[in-house]
Amino acid sequence: GEELLYGSDFVAAVTTCQDLDIPLFLGDEYAQETKQRLMQQLFRAEAYSPIPLVTSLVPDMTTTKARAADISTTSRISLIDTFRTDPNKLTPLAVSSSPPLVIAALALLLQNNEAAASIAYSSSSGALVDGVMNVLETSLSIVLSFFASCFLFNTVIVERDEILVDSTIRAWNVLRSLKNGTFIRKRWEFRVDTSKNENEIGASSFDATTELPLFTLKRPLIKGKRRNLNLFEPRWLKMIDSVTNEDYMSSSSASSPQFGCVRCTNKFYSAASIDGLEGRYADIIFERKGALASIVELTEGKRPTSGDRKIGVTIEGGDEFTIDDESASISVTKDGYMIANKWDSNDLSKPIQSDDEWVKVVVVVGLLHGNGVVKLLSKD
Repeated sequence: GEELLYGSDFVAAVTTCQDLDIPLFLGDEYAQETKQRLMQQLFRAEAYSPIPLVTSLVPDMTTTKARAADISTTSRISLIDTFRTDPNKLTPLAVSSSPPLVIAALALLLQNNEAAASIAYSSSSGALVDGVMNVLETSLSIVLSFFASCFLFNTVIVERDEILVDSTIRAWNVLRSLKNGTFIRKRWEFRVDTSKNENEIGASSFDATTELPLFTLKRPLIKGKRRNLNLFEPRWLKMIDSVTNEDYMSSSSASSPQFGCVRCTNKFYSAASIDGLEGRYADIIFERKGALASIVELTEGKRPTSGDRKIGVTIEGGDEFTIDDESASISVTKDGYMIANKWDSNDLSKPIQSDDEWVKVVVVVGLLHGNGVVKLLSKD
């Protein structure tokens, strides 16, 4: 296949996790958050410190001596040795940094030529001063470029190390809860429905008397509290259609359409081909404990750009429920959303304690993040 310049490690991690059935956590921040941090640090003097950049390129002598003395210590990645043994790892850095370096080199060459010409063709002191000023301007531009590089390294690399470590610890906590039975993990594939027939409302894909459709939220739904949902994905539209049609309401004991809401602690989606059609691979981890959501108001609408159907749903939190801690207690409809087959309104049962206390987390980061992430994790 085509060789990847950027992101090959990430693609390999995704593929390996799917092949080995391992949960995958995305730990980086959004681009908007990085931009916001850059603006916040712009006028802070410590953000321009050259120490982190310089020390990242210089081998850690303390670690080297400790390793030589057979002292247990955290390994440190030598960037220089890494580039020397595998020059291909230098390619992304060279591609991203070569334009400013070329521009700086050309500016230096042109200004040096102008200074030399001024000195050669004129003996006046003014020409000599111009030549010196050109050299000073070039030197100043190099110094400013260096501190700009330090600023970018400190904000884009060093500070993001802390974000990646926080995400790693969060992943560890989620996996611990998954092992002791507090959370449930579900993996499946579903086809993306590209149908434009907005008036098609099919029968329920589940039994309203024994099964409960599930919707995932970032924050738990509280009893008596209302929340507004803006839904446009085909699977959620189908779910709402299913719980609001006459067949569902006639067989349900609820006075108003309802479904279950569970707090999702990690979700990962990737593209998948299903019978030659566009689909998605889903890997979801969520709490066993949830709350019933009653539909208070439903408003039909269209998305502004595509004109596709969307609905606004106001829900109100109801009684809590607990999903059985069994893989068979959760199934997936043909439309792509989950339903609980075994659930009740009792309190969450005592978590199942695992005999194995270890949780192994493999962290895949860029080369420049390696030392910082390992150092921070060794402290935690």
